[in-house]
Amino acid sequence: MDGGSVALAGRTDPEARVRLQSPDGSAYGVTAGADGGWTLAAPVAPVARLLSVSEVVGSRAVQSVGYLAVLPAPGQAAIMLRAGGGSQAFASASSAPWISAIDFDDGGEARPGSDGRFSVTPTFLLKPGLHEAEAQSAVGQNHANFALGAGPTISGSPVVGQRQSSDWRLDWLTPAGAPQTTLVFDPPQTSGH
Repeated sequence: MDGGSVALAGRTDPEARVRLQSPDGSAYGVTAGADGGWTLAAPVAPVARLLSVSEVVGSRAVQSVGYLAVLPAPGQAAIMLRAGGGSQAFASASSAPWISAIDFDDGGEARPGSDGRFSVTPTFLLKPGLHEAEAQSAVGQNHANFALGAGPTISGSPVVGQRQSSDWRLDWLTPAGAPQTTLVFDPPQTSGH
């Protein structure tokens, strides 16, 4: 992130046209290179916002499952939200497991991918109050404390972002109008190397 924008990158089919669109109608586009890679600088707003992601390959349009949430500082700059599944943070590798997001939907457990990232969705309803999440691996452990309470009423924008002590709480609506809550935890503090 550089002041007013966050750099987004992805991979798709070579020469595909990638489009990010906000519910307010603003859109950003880029054409993928010959290797399928693309980068785009999206403006950061003073509030959390959602962008739909789509691509056009030849004459075929494909819409992503979920939204890309772009968050103001501090904390994680962008995260992919998916209803009914874990959220994928855009993060750098770290030596200890990083609890980046908890999505309050029904689901199961997950194993880290080759990049070391993982997402866990609780298989039970979390009750209001204080909670702790912990992740352990062969290289270390990390934990996050969070409070859970009733969410705000969502009207106008399909997302309400609230900054809490060490995370962003995102209350958002799927395209079908189903309410979702996702906590996006700040990256762990690292010693200056």
